[in-house]
Amino acid sequence: MTVETNEELNPKLLEAIFRTSKKTIQEYVREIERYCRYKSIQGQTTVEGTVLDDRSKLIDLYDACVQQDAHLAGVLETLESQIIGERYMLARQNEKGKYIKDVAETRKIQGTQFTKIIKGIVEAKLYGYTALEILPTLDPRTGKLAEVNQIERRNVLPDQKRIVRRSGIWSPGWSFLDPKYADNYVLIKSDDLGLFSSTTPSILAKKFTVANYVNFSHTYGQPIIHGKTESDNIADRKRLANDIAGAAQNKVIVTGLNDEVDIKTFTMSNSEKIFTSLIEMVDKDVSNLILGSESMAGAQQSYVGATRAHQDVFRDRVESYRDYIENVMNEMIVPRLVKMGYIKDGLEFKYSKRLEMSNQDQIDLYKFLSDKYEVAPDEIEKTFGVVVGKQLNLEMGGGSTSGSGGSNAMSDEEYYRRYGHRRGEKAANFYQERR
Repeated sequence: MTVETNEELNPKLLEAIFRTSKKTIQEYVREIERYCRYKSIQGQTTVEGTVLDDRSKLIDLYDACVQQDAHLAGVLETLESQIIGERYMLARQNEKGKYIKDVAETRKIQGTQFTKIIKGIVEAKLYGYTALEILPTLDPRTGKLAEVNQIERRNVLPDQKRIVRRSGIWSPGWSFLDPKYADNYVLIKSDDLGLFSSTTPSILAKKFTVANYVNFSHTYGQPIIHGKTESDNIADRKRLANDIAGAAQNKVIVTGLNDEVDIKTFTMSNSEKIFTSLIEMVDKDVSNLILGSESMAGAQQSYVGATRAHQDVFRDRVESYRDYIENVMNEMIVPRLVKMGYIKDGLEFKYSKRLEMSNQDQIDLYKFLSDKYEVAPDEIEKTFGVVVGKQLNLEMGGGSTSGSGGSNAMSDEEYYRRYGHRRGEKAANFYQERR
């Protein structure tokens, strides 16, 4: 049985080694093998005092892919844009099951520090775990949380629920279960290695594919300039070669009377498709895994129906992320904030159930609603930023109906031409059965 250190936990003093350059697939395979050995023996081994679940080198691989792959970084930015903003609230459920937003309390969770919490929860699905430090102090200028810190993942043993001063060394360390730290330190786990465990080998392979593609383009993508001279003098030949080499910059070359300059271009063999296809395949897999659709990450679709189908899958995937955030918030974060006295008791973290639509879809919806329902000017201003006055079709009596008081009512002459009788006159029924 190990003795816990009396040293106070200070995340700023944690020591970790970062190795995020020149990563290979072999390193990834080695870390997966090590994790498999840990999972195989964890039930039969006394873990107290022994570092078993050290994922620091795996985190190096994950971070290397995020730092060095522009497509993955873009996918993560797209995901982040869908989970932060004014989409969430603190609400209380009434007797009918409807959530009533508490405006004053919701303002407390709309700040930069709270955004760190939401991003940390989502990253728990990507990296496999996230450790957060939530300090109870408030910013005197804003009245919101003053400091939320993400604890370096290399210093966290997630399955062993422990923070260590130096990555890979058990002591000194601190337990998430220690009552002294339980209220301010929270460990969020996905119970696996995270989604990045599936994207990492593909991105590492893509990295080498791109390098090979650059070499291929450098070798076969540039034409060869061939110079021919009748002179057998080596000095003359070198002078012509130097003149040809400088012609690309000088734009002028002067040759002898019988000298020839010819540009040799390669016939297209589509050999580059080997590289571009592999790169496109990796980007597609990454987009589908994290966003549910490659078209939402910028890929082009052949027809409109495919784009709409991908949008539906993307919205469902984003909805699953939001459900996960709601559950973690209400089970692990909100109770701690209530205990700190930061927010009131009895409130739940909820995403608004508004329909996610494109700008054109929103315009079409408001156009449809405004002819059938009274739409408050505040709603138009909040959605489109346009200040409007009273709704005209309501004042003129009935929107686009064809009644006499409607805004689009036809004249008496047009009515007569269309129906063959004046307004108010009873038309003859020529189909009435004769007696």
